[in-house]
Amino acid sequence: MRSPIPARRALRLPLLLLLALGGALGCDALQAPPPDPTALRGPDDPRHLVRAFDAIVEAAKRSDGEAVVAGLEKFLLTREELVALFGPEVGRAVWPGYSDEVAGSLRREAAEVIIERVGDGFTEVMIERVGPAYPAHTTPGDRRLLDAFVPRGLAMYSVRLHPEGQSLGLRFNGFVYHDGRWRALLKAYEHLPPEVPAEAPAEAPTEPPEEAPDAPEVAPAAPEVADAPEEAAPVAPEGSPPDEAAPAAP
Repeated sequence: MRSPIPARRALRLPLLLLLALGGALGCDALQAPPPDPTALRGPDDPRHLVRAFDAIVEAAKRSDGEAVVAGLEKFLLTREELVALFGPEVGRAVWPGYSDEVAGSLRREAAEVIIERVGDGFTEVMIERVGPAYPAHTTPGDRRLLDAFVPRGLAMYSVRLHPEGQSLGLRFNGFVYHDGRWRALLKAYEHLPPEVPAEAPAEAPTEPPEEAPDAPEVAPAAPEVADAPEEAAPVAPEGSPPDEAAPAAP
């Protein structure tokens, strides 16, 4: 027959089990929660564009044109910012067209267009990175902007409003994060200076022509030509009629 477990030992065992269980629960409670996939990584996270355009869509649903334009205007560049992106010469050349046509068109027309499209169901916001590594999303205008940037390696995105379940929609071009905020170049590529043609390759050097032999110091005398005998003029026989005069010109 086994001896009974002492009372003190019998109480200690459940206590140890509770402590072990509590320690395990405590360790689980101290573990960091899984990262939120919707949390923004920082101010340069392109999902900031999604949030901004979600607000623009909501303003369009209310037909609030002023709020639509205000949501877009905050992405417009100043003259100094264009110079920082393209350099002094190109930036100053782009500025008149960007400020007058691109920004002016946005302020005049964007509210009406976006409100109409949102009313047609263009309520989903999609962002796409553009560049050489993303040829399916990159337009010739995108390539011109990327090639003209002075800061190399800038990531550029487009934003698209589209109906649910469709990929085609209303596209906004040229979003870059630079110097602490997001900017929209939109159709600034239409105002870039024309591309400078590449220099023509240099022609292969040709061998110089062979030099002609030196002319003699004294030219040889020309051969003498005997004088030809003079021919006597024909004499008309006596009694022959005189030559007919050439007819006068009419």
